[in-house]
Amino acid sequence: MKKTKEKAGLIGIWFILPSFLGFLVLFLIPYLIGIKLSFQNSSLDPTLVGFRNYILLFQNDAFQLAVKNTLFFMGIAIPIILVISFLLALILYEIPTPGFVKLFIILPMFIPSGTVAGFFNDLFGNGVDNLLNSDKAMWVLIVLFIWRNTGYNLILYLAGLLRIDKSIIESSEIDGVNYWQKVQHIYMPLCTPTTVFVTVLSIINSFKVFKDIYILQGPYPNPRIYLLQHFMTNKFQSLQYTELTSAAYVFSIGVLVVVYLLYLVDRNYAKKVGERR
Repeated sequence: MKKTKEKAGLIGIWFILPSFLGFLVLFLIPYLIGIKLSFQNSSLDPTLVGFRNYILLFQNDAFQLAVKNTLFFMGIAIPIILVISFLLALILYEIPTPGFVKLFIILPMFIPSGTVAGFFNDLFGNGVDNLLNSDKAMWVLIVLFIWRNTGYNLILYLAGLLRIDKSIIESSEIDGVNYWQKVQHIYMPLCTPTTVFVTVLSIINSFKVFKDIYILQGPYPNPRIYLLQHFMTNKFQSLQYTELTSAAYVFSIGVLVVVYLLYLVDRNYAKKVGERR
């Protein structure tokens, strides 16, 4: 039995090895090399300059604008999409619907970025009320993100709801709880792991909205929708790698902090469930 388990473990390692090597060569090693580059005078001059690049980065007006817009976008769009996705998932959970309805809901994720950009440009970027070139451009971006990603999040929430033990819901109904109490004290707490997972995916998907903006308005869009991805892309195109890597590490540290906080939420939930069991 022990030899069988060891053999199965070795087989598992061989299956994982190609992906691990790809991650190591294409992501981890370049990431570690870039740390040194962010402390150099330039990509051609390896002289170490300490935190000078980071100090100059935070003094850069374009970087400040990009951080401000990115935080505003993520701070508004992600909570809204979580609420909408959860509510729609509840509706589909309570009201049986044909499979093609769910397919229709997730369809926007499969539409090419060029088609999406063209549609939103015709809808919001033409005519007298050109919202893409106005102060309301960020709200157009938020609508685009929600429209494109709600369906996928909804399916994940629906899967989380379907995993809930029916006996818990039936017991609560026998005890006379109303629907809002059931949502507040059963559905929402038991969907905590799903919410953490959906939040992480929403953060990842929020970076992808850059493609649509880039197609719509190029590398220098309306300042209202100038994001961190624009800043880093422009630095890459101008070969300013020290500023690019410095911005990338500030960006990645911020994302890691948020993901770690979400991990703590999920871990705390797991502990509570374990204590009750």
